[in-house]
Amino acid sequence: MKTHLQIFTRTALITALLMTTLLFISFKLHANSHIAIQLLSRAQTIILILTSAALLAAFATFLYSKFWLKPLQALEEEIATIAENPDQILAPPPDTNAPPALVKAQSRLRVLHSKVRQSIRQRQRLADAGEAVAKINHDLRNMLSAILLVTDQLESSEDPKVAQVAPVVIRATEQATELCQNMLDYLSELPPPSHENLNMPVLIEELAATTDARLDYSGPEILVTDRLMLYRIFLNLLRNAQGAGAKNITIDIWRAGHLAVIDISDNGPGIDAKIKDRIFSAFTSGRSSHIGLGLAICLDLALALEGRLNLARSSDEGCAFRLQLPATILAKD
Repeated sequence: MKTHLQIFTRTALITALLMTTLLFISFKLHANSHIAIQLLSRAQTIILILTSAALLAAFATFLYSKFWLKPLQALEEEIATIAENPDQILAPPPDTNAPPALVKAQSRLRVLHSKVRQSIRQRQRLADAGEAVAKINHDLRNMLSAILLVTDQLESSEDPKVAQVAPVVIRATEQATELCQNMLDYLSELPPPSHENLNMPVLIEELAATTDARLDYSGPEILVTDRLMLYRIFLNLLRNAQGAGAKNITIDIWRAGHLAVIDISDNGPGIDAKIKDRIFSAFTSGRSSHIGLGLAICLDLALALEGRLNLARSSDEGCAFRLQLPATILAKD
């Protein structure tokens, strides 16, 4: 807008100058004629109009620059400062007669900046706590692994009481070890995915060996994706389904536009309605014996694969999770 006003002002001044020059020349050529008098009268009117327009445009440019452009530039500089260093303290807003809309925007920007700084600090605290927990879990897992090696020998004990409680001790130790591993998986940062040609029938066979439920597959033979990440997603969902009592689990893969859709469905009892809205939150589980990190880890893995994981349906007849990934994972024929 400022540029347009400047162009208009300059054009009006140049036109007025040209009209004045032409008027002077015409008056010299027809100094004593009736034509010169008419030209002088009309030219005066045109020059007056153009000069007035130029003055109004100049005044509008001044008002725009003072009350809009400068406050807007100051707001833009503050946004750039926050983008470059969110933790930096902003200077007080300039004392200008800015329009109410800009003043309100400056105020809201400062509220947002304050919340961003608090959020950054909170994330730093959580990162520090997470690192400490990860170190403790690592050491604890190693201790439990050593204990598990010893407890395996208890089952062969000749003492009937020891032999009777040995399976309970072993199972409890295994659960504690698995808990530590899940905690480490949740706290650790995922590496970038490493895409490779993945033979799905082979992967399905490996998954079927980990569950007593029947596992059916329908989809392409080859996918191009990170094998370990996709395996971990499937394994967590399969374990959850089997733990809930599912006997049949199905994995279907199909294409929908720019997406590859992977449905993992089962015939279990479904998700408890009380936790359905927060099943992907850490430490949320429908079973008291589980810590509730499996789905949170699956969600992180899906994001690492540039995908999206959500609960597609849940009822008394079972539930289905839908994993949406870029269609580029589907190998070209």
